[in-house]
Amino acid sequence: MAQPSERTRLLIDMNPPEHMFNSGISRERKQRVRQFQCCLCAIILSLFIITLGITVVYSINQEFPDNSTDVTNSSDITVQTPVLVLLSHSFPLRDGKQENRTLDDDELWKEAIEEGERSLEEKDRIEEHVPSLLLRSPSYRHQRVTATSEKGRNMSRLGFIEEYATRHMHRNKTDVRLVDMICQNGSNFLGDHCENKKIDCNLFHKYRTFNGSCNNIKNPHSFGVAYTPFRRMLPPDYTDGISKPRSSENGDALPSARTVSLIVHRSYYRDDPKFTVMLAVWGQFLDHDITATALSQKSNGSTISCCDQSAVSSPECFPVHLDEEDPFMEYNVSCIEFVRSAPAPTCCLGPREQMNQVTPFIDGSAVYSVDESFAKTLRTLENGGMKVLVTSEGRTLLPISEDLDDGCNREEEEGNGRYCFLAGDARANENLNLISMHLLWVRQHNDIASSLSKLNPHWNDERVFQETRRVIAAQMQHITYNEFLPILFGERLMERFGLLPLKEGYFKNYNSSIDPNIANSFATAAFRFAHSIIPGLMKMLANDTSSPEFVQMHKMLFNPFALYVSGTLDKTLRGAMNTSIEASDSYFTNELKSHMFEQSAEQIKQPKLCGLDLVSLNVQRGRDHGLPGYTKWRQHCGLEKPQEFDDLKEFMDSNSLSNIKAIYRNVDDIDLYTGALSEKPIEGSILGPTITCLLLDQFYRIKHGDRFWYENPQKPQSFSPEQLMELRKTTLANIICDNADELHIIQKRVMERVGKENHYVNCSDLERPNMDLWKENIFHLGMDNGELLQITSL
Repeated sequence: MAQPSERTRLLIDMNPPEHMFNSGISRERKQRVRQFQCCLCAIILSLFIITLGITVVYSINQEFPDNSTDVTNSSDITVQTPVLVLLSHSFPLRDGKQENRTLDDDELWKEAIEEGERSLEEKDRIEEHVPSLLLRSPSYRHQRVTATSEKGRNMSRLGFIEEYATRHMHRNKTDVRLVDMICQNGSNFLGDHCENKKIDCNLFHKYRTFNGSCNNIKNPHSFGVAYTPFRRMLPPDYTDGISKPRSSENGDALPSARTVSLIVHRSYYRDDPKFTVMLAVWGQFLDHDITATALSQKSNGSTISCCDQSAVSSPECFPVHLDEEDPFMEYNVSCIEFVRSAPAPTCCLGPREQMNQVTPFIDGSAVYSVDESFAKTLRTLENGGMKVLVTSEGRTLLPISEDLDDGCNREEEEGNGRYCFLAGDARANENLNLISMHLLWVRQHNDIASSLSKLNPHWNDERVFQETRRVIAAQMQHITYNEFLPILFGERLMERFGLLPLKEGYFKNYNSSIDPNIANSFATAAFRFAHSIIPGLMKMLANDTSSPEFVQMHKMLFNPFALYVSGTLDKTLRGAMNTSIEASDSYFTNELKSHMFEQSAEQIKQPKLCGLDLVSLNVQRGRDHGLPGYTKWRQHCGLEKPQEFDDLKEFMDSNSLSNIKAIYRNVDDIDLYTGALSEKPIEGSILGPTITCLLLDQFYRIKHGDRFWYENPQKPQSFSPEQLMELRKTTLANIICDNADELHIIQKRVMERVGKENHYVNCSDLERPNMDLWKENIFHLGMDNGELLQITSL
């Protein structure tokens, strides 16, 4: 008998069963029973679904009673779910704190600090033989544009001592975990910077300090203060627990940051027709107002070269190595220059931290600086004004910088009497759009100062300047939360977390327990999302918008000299308001991936120098800062933590995920920047859920943790209710109209493309704040002794 196989027919020789009744009747009865059962099940299932739906809707309405907007795209559950997760959160998120331990062993402390000081001396000796970067090379410009100040450099030397003292401490105190922060009781071996100096904060002082101190009365030294460490949402992930950049979960090296850029973040052009490049321009201007990471430098402030294999390497080098098939190999480039961010002193011993050189508040520090003494050099010291350069045509430009080593100025331009510009932030000259925004706000300052000085002739220069600075900060805050953030988050999240400006009255939710400091993950990864929306070609538009001039993005970098030509400012602004952004995704223009800071005219004088890959630098910076992998950030945000790559199929762009799987060995290895940018946008936003979560947390803190927030009611810092109503008329459109040269027609919302609900209007038709409400009334009362008592009121 043949053995059955996969080809053997089933039941071929079996006889049908014998029945005691008619088979037709039996079939009909079974069919009716089956129909009844199906009908009954359908009714029960329908009732269950209806009940469940009512319960869910009721619970959502109870939890979010102030939110009447329904979820759209209801058929796409993969898009809705992250929104509901974020809506269910309470912000700010709780930071994952490192444990602080105190140690009373003064002898061990002294030994550790001495070891750190010896290591710093050794670093200085080594760097005497480390070459500096070629002047005006792409890498030189990159290091200069990060603008590490002398104060930042000096403080980072203390941070370096702490790092190497930490290594000594752990070699000799094995019962202390590497993730702990070890602080000291008793004698202070960390210098004057770490002494507990008391600040006498005046609760009734009307104006912000430049460096952010005393904004928070309970934590005047640390909450919101410039030159302090970035805040950690999660403890750092260093391979050695102290400072060595993160490695793979299996202990191997992560894929090169350049490989990640080439494979995952490919050049692909897909614009977003709803929004304009002005969104990215404002984002960069805002970013420079609240973040400025210090880079490591030599002791004399010169740059550090890391890619010369024949030279000695600095301990602060962390270059990006290239694969053999890399396109840059054509230019004999085997690595991309990269120097680590400067270590920030914490006055304890523990893992390496990085330093923010500006305040986290939207306070106009990009216009004025966080250094009070430098701010004075930008002022006329008359009638509250800021210095400007007046051209032969009577236009005003920013004051000039004559530093020929600033990475911007050029000898050939100097010969024509044209220099780069001075501003409150040293990065202002980085691109033509950015320097144009700086110019607008200095003009805005001078316009307001002139009005206030005329309205209140009894005010001295300092009073006019401080009142104007206060108005400028308020206008920047209003534009950010009224125009910029709703595009990033959508109205629903803005309303849920109280981020939209009020229509009237005061904001009464200031919370002194909220730490507003910028998160390391925000500055290093999340807020760099905007690099993906920058198009490769920038539009320049004269009055005739039908004949645009297109400029490659990299040719606008470090080229502020065009502003000396009449009409360039308006052409630049029109172009930014009429060029669509690229879609926010994991793809980047080749202008950023191959031509960053590349030179043009100067290349005639020296060999071809290919530009930098900004995406590689962003990924490398995250590793330098010890940012944990992407999956940990999803978990921190309450989103589903993937256990394997395929768990991300629902939430990630399929092509990006496929490329990620090709280069990363473990799902937990994925870099935050790469993973977060690869997520699908959530409903109502241009961003994926992880970036949205990290940005929400930070902007919630910036508003709720700022004692000088423009809508706060506390006197004497508060504006009057009438003044607040005027400030709420501020738009970026009316700022541009009032401060451009000859721009008369504009769309109302300049970060959005022109459309049915955002049409062109005459500048003269836009509402503007009425500064007459800042006029101070003076009353004189006669005293018994014959003197006059002067009383003022707004």
